[in-house]
Amino acid sequence: MMRAVFLFCALAAGAVSAQDALRAFEFNDAAESAVWKSRVHAGFTKDVKVADGVLSGIVFGTDPFVTLPFDAPLETSVHQVVEFRAKTTAGGRGEIFWQPVDAPLPLQKWSVDFAWDGDGEWNTYRVRPFWHGERVIKSMRLDFAVTHGTEEPFELDWVRVVNAPLEGSLLKGTVNADENKFMAIEMRGGVADGNTGNDGNTGRGASQNSQYSQNSHPQGSATLIWATDAVSGLHKKRLRLITDGEFHAYNVDLSAEKEWKGNVVYLRVEVEGYYDPSSSVRSVKVSDDLIGGPDIYVIQARMADAINRVGKPAKFVLQMTNIGGEDGRGGLLQLMSAPPGVRLAPKTKTPDVKNIPAGETVLYTFDLIADRAASGEIKFSVALGNRGTAIPAEVEFTDDLKLPKAVSVPEPKPVKSEYEIGALYFPGWPKVEAWERIWKVAPERKPVLGWYDEANPEVVDWQIKWAVENGISYFMVDWYWDRGRQHLDHWVKAFQKARHKSFLKWAVMWANHNPPGSHSEADQRAVTEFWCKNYFNTPEYYRIDGRPVVLIWSPKGFDDDMGEGGCKRALEISQEVAKAHGLKGIYFIAMKWPEASYDPNIIRKLKDDGFEMTSIYHYMDHAGKAQDPSRFPFELVRDSNKDLWEGLHATGILPFLPNLSTGWDDRPWHGDRGTEIYGRTVADFKQICADAKDFADRTGVKNFLLAPLNEWGEGSYIEPCTEFGFGMYEAVRDTFCVKPAGGWPLNYAPSDVGLGPYDLPYTSPKGGVTAWNFKGEGKQGWTAHMGAKDEEMTAEGWRFVTTTRDPAVAITVPAFRAKNFSAVRVRMKASQRGGDVCQLFWSPGGTPTERTSLTLPLATDGEWHDYVFKVADSPAWKGLVRYLRFDPCATAGVTVTIASVALE
Repeated sequence: MMRAVFLFCALAAGAVSAQDALRAFEFNDAAESAVWKSRVHAGFTKDVKVADGVLSGIVFGTDPFVTLPFDAPLETSVHQVVEFRAKTTAGGRGEIFWQPVDAPLPLQKWSVDFAWDGDGEWNTYRVRPFWHGERVIKSMRLDFAVTHGTEEPFELDWVRVVNAPLEGSLLKGTVNADENKFMAIEMRGGVADGNTGNDGNTGRGASQNSQYSQNSHPQGSATLIWATDAVSGLHKKRLRLITDGEFHAYNVDLSAEKEWKGNVVYLRVEVEGYYDPSSSVRSVKVSDDLIGGPDIYVIQARMADAINRVGKPAKFVLQMTNIGGEDGRGGLLQLMSAPPGVRLAPKTKTPDVKNIPAGETVLYTFDLIADRAASGEIKFSVALGNRGTAIPAEVEFTDDLKLPKAVSVPEPKPVKSEYEIGALYFPGWPKVEAWERIWKVAPERKPVLGWYDEANPEVVDWQIKWAVENGISYFMVDWYWDRGRQHLDHWVKAFQKARHKSFLKWAVMWANHNPPGSHSEADQRAVTEFWCKNYFNTPEYYRIDGRPVVLIWSPKGFDDDMGEGGCKRALEISQEVAKAHGLKGIYFIAMKWPEASYDPNIIRKLKDDGFEMTSIYHYMDHAGKAQDPSRFPFELVRDSNKDLWEGLHATGILPFLPNLSTGWDDRPWHGDRGTEIYGRTVADFKQICADAKDFADRTGVKNFLLAPLNEWGEGSYIEPCTEFGFGMYEAVRDTFCVKPAGGWPLNYAPSDVGLGPYDLPYTSPKGGVTAWNFKGEGKQGWTAHMGAKDEEMTAEGWRFVTTTRDPAVAITVPAFRAKNFSAVRVRMKASQRGGDVCQLFWSPGGTPTERTSLTLPLATDGEWHDYVFKVADSPAWKGLVRYLRFDPCATAGVTVTIASVALE
């Protein structure tokens, strides 16, 4: 029977008062200046001295801090507070680290963050570190805010550790986290102020959908923050708020949170104030299962495609979710009003919003049509639970271009530019399962090409055409090689078959984030031989100074595997091989890390290794100005992107390939565990382009990298899509290119010339399915998630060979209640390879953890065995399950045959 514990009904308030110091640093002795100089990070701090009872200095760069060693170890307590009086002009995120007595270094897991004011005035800071899990510590460290290209003064008057009452918590006592895996927070999100975050871009065919959307525009969010007696630190989980001004009960599943254990001693909820700051929390309850009745709301309503033509049916998308604790239903969706000429397509019915399971998101589509060019608001109504809801959205239909039908992609018409614009390209879309994770979370990201088959040369021809007609002249393609094994090379193979490949250059971006031990001198010769024989001898390969370009993701990987000087030796080997093939050599570019840093020591090491240029994959920094580094507005990226170029240029050590940020929002991959940079618009990106052009005209650096082009899951994309249409591409074109006398080449969709669609086939998993038989019935929604090759559906079942130590198959299913099932049975046989294990993972959505898994010993005798995972015995088998993953073994080279998987 479900238990629910009521925690509170009103917000507690209070302030920590200073008491006798347990440890103190007063900075009263000027003779200790030399001592304190030795306790700062010398690479990012200078002019440190003690005078007039104050420790002062200058901070700069990416990691300025001061270490504060205790004169005797400190026994920690949840009641302790770190207080300090300071002033600095470096505002932004700071941190307090602590070091257990048996630890050689402070680690990130032993830290808590806070916000530096940065106003240049004296401020008293009080930070509760919740460091009690380490029991005894010997020192702490105070980290200043990161600076970019500036030097900022600081002064510390005193620092002390004091005891202070534990106030500000919503708890009255403690809660057993191991018995209560769910928290229902009843709160109200503020009402939107009318700023949808959409700039109404003006690119030809651009989407102008300022939609009813919780995903594509800024919205309210809240953060659940807790501390337990079992582990140090404050722990956080972010959730999204419905910004309708009404109270909703948000069921938060904490079963996968490894820090949710022991007794919860502190709890609070922070509500982001992007909307009305009057947002409030009314109650919090904990339970062992979902709480409350159904609560259905609309996530977004919008046109499914960027370009919709008069007289042709166009799909409309309605995405809804039930955040309540019980299944619910709506009613028939009804059209209330529309712009003149817009109506439901013939023989089209609006959907009947039937049962929506608790915690589940549903997606409905239906067709609209227009008999004239039209744009404006369309409005629907639907009964959700006991209330009616009006659903507004923006629609746009443009005139049919009446272009002649084409039998193949029309020949590109490249535009001219005195600048060289490239783009990083991620070939991660060979399977429909990858796209499925996008459209469920962010359908507005749908490419103009559809959920495309990236291995189709005709798809690549469209990508080439749109790129060169909008000023992009080369791609840096993510490329994977691990001791001769390759994957995700389908795009390159398709490019080599494309009709229009001569219009675009491309180069290898070796994503060498391989397992330890994967780099060697022999392997470096092998990979270079492969490049020379298959890529470097083609006219489409991108060159600088007459040499083929290779961009390396991780120079450090070579040093880790091959020892000191390993990277230098690896590049020397490649140069030898290339010259033996008659080339002038290879032009190596390094991906630099940390990405937002321009530390000259890092760049000098890359130069010594043999690199001739540096670049980065993403720019997603906020210049220390984000209150929450996991969620902040894109305008902080827009305003600071140019600072990186200036800093790198000022070092004068190596040329660099400036990165023009294309955003970041990786919720499709990581849910709310990831980083969300919200509010990106065409206008923001156009400003970055304008800043880049200004930088180029001042410095002569005229080669830029759009980074990346199509990381749809990570949220870094500008390829034409529903959200922006061609607006992002046209921002590049309009900024860097020369407009032809006859006007810009026309940006249009494949359907305008009778081509496409290019979508990968998809069969939606059926709700209520609890067993999957692979004997002649296909995969039924399952996919080889990773580490599998030579897949074959046989009369015995699903057969494949494992290629890594972490192979996995997985499925995303309509949500089901964990409590309805007690076991998961897998029938399988595995070839003989010695001892091994198999493992079952589950999650309510997103990436599962070891905590939400069970392991069984594996019989590698080539015989059939039933592996019964008794999930009901796991304390994490709670709430809703939407994702199952099965790791058949932990060894490469095993032949696996799975006959069936069943919930019991």
